[in-house]
Amino acid sequence: MNALEVNKLSIGYPDKKGDKVIQSDINLSLKAGQIISLMGQNGVGKTTFIKTISGLLEKLSGEVLYNNIPLAQLSPQQLARELSVVLTEKPYSQNLSVLELIAIGRHPYSSWMGTLTDHDKEVIDWAITETHINYLANKKLYELSDGQLQKVMIARALAQETNIILLDEPAAHLDLYNKIEVMVLLRQIAQSGKAILISTHDMQVSTQLSDRLWLFNFNKPVKQGTPEDLIMNGTLEKTLFLEGYGYDMVHGTVDITRTGKEIQLSGTGDRLFWTKQALKRSGYSISDAAPITIEVMENNWQTSVGTKTFESESIEELLIDLRKTEIKEGN
Repeated sequence: MNALEVNKLSIGYPDKKGDKVIQSDINLSLKAGQIISLMGQNGVGKTTFIKTISGLLEKLSGEVLYNNIPLAQLSPQQLARELSVVLTEKPYSQNLSVLELIAIGRHPYSSWMGTLTDHDKEVIDWAITETHINYLANKKLYELSDGQLQKVMIARALAQETNIILLDEPAAHLDLYNKIEVMVLLRQIAQSGKAILISTHDMQVSTQLSDRLWLFNFNKPVKQGTPEDLIMNGTLEKTLFLEGYGYDMVHGTVDITRTGKEIQLSGTGDRLFWTKQALKRSGYSISDAAPITIEVMENNWQTSVGTKTFESESIEELLIDLRKTEIKEGN
């Protein structure tokens, strides 16, 4: 059974001329144990979709089902036990402490007085520990950076203990370390049996950690599939409008236009890869029949230009030495 299912769903918003449709005829399903990334350009309707399927925006048409129950038939408390949502908007009250905000995630299960049980407290402690924010527990929200607040919001969603978690740009304000940490955590949570949907622009991390991608495009049907299939058949590149920009979908690199001299490069491993990157960025072309040869060694770089050979101790020094050689030849 699907944890979440949408059938013939149209999303958008009303305006003076009638409904403004952003996406239509959406047919998708999310199963327990899956982590799915929703991707597409800005303005294509990703946030609108997240808000619509979570009941924060009215759908224009179609249906949203949670465990085969229509969204409209679920009470607010029932819905809060089915799914938790992490949006990019900041909480209304910035005077709450981190602990107080995370405790709100337990409200669907607490009494009318909001009293927390021992189990509630254990879940809150677990959510704080899993997101590595123990050191923030007693701080006020206004004292947090955007990245810290983002992790606190994720902790609140975890404390809600729902089977479905929807996140809109969960890594938007995070540095690389915290971004990877959060995505790996979400992956682990999905593997424990939760269903997780993430709206994101982060292609490299998402394509490695997601089971499937849902791709939104302008005036085109939604595409879906495994990240690998969508990369190999070119669908992801077309959806994100990366064609013609020299973006390498396999390695996540940009092939910069080169106008400099051709260089023949040899060597192995990471040092060869980063040497090639530096040379391309500096305008050099890599060719198997170039007059300038560079051998990437274990501790240095050996360059041969005609009958002359010189060694460089770093990539920076290599680029300087190449530039000096060009100046001399120019004279």
